[in-house]
Amino acid sequence: MTMDRNDKYAPRIALAVSTAIAGLALAGCTTTAAPQSASSFASAQAALGKGQVDKAVMHAEAAVLAEPRNPGYRALLGAAYMEAGRFQSAATSFGDALDLGDENARTVLSFALAKIAMGEGRAATAVLDEYAQVIDPADLGLALALAGQPERGVHVLVNAVRAADEVTPKLRQNLAYTYALAGNWPAA
Repeated sequence: MTMDRNDKYAPRIALAVSTAIAGLALAGCTTTAAPQSASSFASAQAALGKGQVDKAVMHAEAAVLAEPRNPGYRALLGAAYMEAGRFQSAATSFGDALDLGDENARTVLSFALAKIAMGEGRAATAVLDEYAQVIDPADLGLALALAGQPERGVHVLVNAVRAADEVTPKLRQNLAYTYALAGNWPAA
């Protein structure tokens, strides 16, 4: 029995042709490319500024999809979710931003506030304690009070008032809120 040259290479040719056909078929199944991350980020910021929360979420999600390792995009997505009242999603996005290296005080504070909104005061307090050095005492004191530790919040704010050369309206207001949360209405 003699083997024809064409018979010898037939299995290889069949494999090559079927691989090429499968490759073409799979190429047609790919999704469209993710939008430019910077463009989506800018659109999300603009939408948040205009109060268009649904658009902000959509654009922020697109920015994160295009560049998932960018902590700034994750933080913006968290802010959009927060505005939409999606606290679990906001906490996840802010947590991702922190895990990716974002140590911005606003991101930390927003993460803690999302945890507070979900009823996770202890988790919020742990985050506030970990990043206390980067958070403005006016914000830290009120956040501690909202997390269920109003006495600690009063302590932080009173110390900030004592240390300040000029007491800002924000510091006074947050101290009054914190006194109220602690039940000390005369001091509020």
